[in-house]
Amino acid sequence: MIFQILITVVALVLIFIFSVDKFSNNIQRIAGDKLRSTLQKLTSSPIKGVFLGTVVTSIFQSSTATTVMTTGLVDAGLITFTQSLGLIFGANIGTTITSQLIALNIVSIAPFIIILGFFITKFGRKYNIYGKPIFYFGLIFFCISLITQVVAPVSQNETLIIFLSGITGLFPAIIFGILITILFQSSSITNGLILILAGSGLISFPQGVAFMLGSNIGTTSTTLLVSIPLSQSAKKTAIAHLLFNVLGVIIIIPFLKPLGLFIQSLGGNTVQQIANMHILFNVIAAFVFLITIKQFTKLIEFISSKIILKVDNVKLS
Repeated sequence: MIFQILITVVALVLIFIFSVDKFSNNIQRIAGDKLRSTLQKLTSSPIKGVFLGTVVTSIFQSSTATTVMTTGLVDAGLITFTQSLGLIFGANIGTTITSQLIALNIVSIAPFIIILGFFITKFGRKYNIYGKPIFYFGLIFFCISLITQVVAPVSQNETLIIFLSGITGLFPAIIFGILITILFQSSSITNGLILILAGSGLISFPQGVAFMLGSNIGTTSTTLLVSIPLSQSAKKTAIAHLLFNVLGVIIIIPFLKPLGLFIQSLGGNTVQQIANMHILFNVIAAFVFLITIKQFTKLIEFISSKIILKVDNVKLS
């Protein structure tokens, strides 16, 4: 059963990557100056980008979708790498809001978007050029929905829950959170599992926070995977996403105890406390990187240049 689920998830991830690539190519083909100008205005400053990333992720209920779409927009040349940073920071905040607020679940209407895109392509006449990007847009979220459904039985497995509850220690819990999120290709699934464990009393508040930190790092795997066939600018966006989440965790670790005590002082059960900690962590991380965005950009440029140079050397050899 586990093997079948794994194969299915791999197949869906491949379709997911294909859809993002096709979406990027199609919007690049039809995008005019007006769309380019609008996107540039909405991301003209990092703060605007953070706000947009937060709102979009709250609507989509998926930070993975937002960051992958951002990578696609960079690859299509609609926004620059620098403009994408605010969107990435905001996506991490937005994904925490979705766990506490009722928002539009675009994943549930993905089949309708696919059908709409198909009919526009076939029967839209002068508008049929918009059909394909709409179709692939829906397919991206349909894949996310299917992956969530496929792995749902695993996330509710009692043996797995008992096993996870036995993982103690900050770093082992972070690492396991990373691995589970990479496997599920969704931090939302991992965070859902965290809430199941916390709600049933199988893990403590510190354990739940550690799992959550790991899921923040693990969720970057999808963007990295998607960026492989894309442009260098898109790859830099994916690297920025990874480094932002990794450095965010490293920065927050020394302050986990006082921040944890603050969150617990606000009251609520363990589930609510973990959710509140998730929000606080991502808001702090976004704030820190906003005020150091110039230095962060230079760091990404340096790391990206080294990686690209290494890859080029491998190709030449």
